[in-house]
Amino acid sequence: MGGSTLSWFYSYLFQRRQHVVHQGNSSLSSVVEFGVPQDSVLGPILFIMYTADVTRIVERHGLNVQQYADDTQLYGVCHPSNSASLCRDLGDCMSSVASCMSANRIQLNSAKTEFRWCVPPRRQHQLPTDELTVGSISVAPVDSVGDLGVLLNGDMSMDAHFTRLVISCFGVLRQICCIRRSLPREALLMLVTSFITSKIDNCKVALAGLPQRDLDRIQSVLNAAARLTADARKFDHVTPLLVNLHWLRVPECIQYKLCIPQYLSELIQPLSDVDSRRRLRSASMAEGLVPATQRSTIGDCALAIAGPRAWNCLPVDLRLSWTFCTFKTHLKSHLFNISFPSV
Repeated sequence: MGGSTLSWFYSYLFQRRQHVVHQGNSSLSSVVEFGVPQDSVLGPILFIMYTADVTRIVERHGLNVQQYADDTQLYGVCHPSNSASLCRDLGDCMSSVASCMSANRIQLNSAKTEFRWCVPPRRQHQLPTDELTVGSISVAPVDSVGDLGVLLNGDMSMDAHFTRLVISCFGVLRQICCIRRSLPREALLMLVTSFITSKIDNCKVALAGLPQRDLDRIQSVLNAAARLTADARKFDHVTPLLVNLHWLRVPECIQYKLCIPQYLSELIQPLSDVDSRRRLRSASMAEGLVPATQRSTIGDCALAIAGPRAWNCLPVDLRLSWTFCTFKTHLKSHLFNISFPSV
């Protein structure tokens, strides 16, 4: 980058000043010599420029990385007998990342670093006890780690996530229940939508393939929210209330979320593009290829597997919808009929 582009960035960043205002009193302004301007359009781009070297550093250490905003996750795979070696590699990699960030005047907060081993349930007895060393700090393994609002346990289950979600939602419902007599129904429904259904909808595609007992816990929250909005009693039948609100049940909600992402087309390979399937009848019905997995208990939960599988379960005329808006409308109606077949 150079020439007019470099001059443009220079004029945008040079001699920027900031000050703090508290209760009408303003501090003296100071020049911002480092960092990224907050709440600016170019802020995310400039931050990516700061952290662009992290990926290359991680790859040099033979590890993998995932980044989202300012959240960076390193991970590697090893045999249980090589856990100590993997810990050393992770520690060395994080030390290199910390040095790179320090050179760019970015601080790596070691106190917020979390470390977790992931093993199948039948391998829990082989779970290593090695700690991760980051600089002068030793990080002990934890039972669960948050990832974009979703808690994952070491055995790749989501028990901690469901427990936290259910407790949080019922706590909010109790608070709303205390003031429901003072609110019109529209305001009550808005509060439930903002504080309950929005929490449940967050990362709902991650719920694909989970046991029914876990989905029943989420359904109990939706049932309680429906009764609250309708001012119904605890043991009143909930199906008419859900129908009136036009809320899908949890399994159909998950299928809806699996089928509507526009990036799903990047995950689905049409059978008509596969030489060995091109002459099959399913190739002319807009079906997608479902990749094979080694472990159905975990592999089938991946979006690359659950997405095409949910797509293939849709009726042919629905898969051949002309526009995305038309597809969403017909998909909701189709799943609503599955949730409440007698309506």
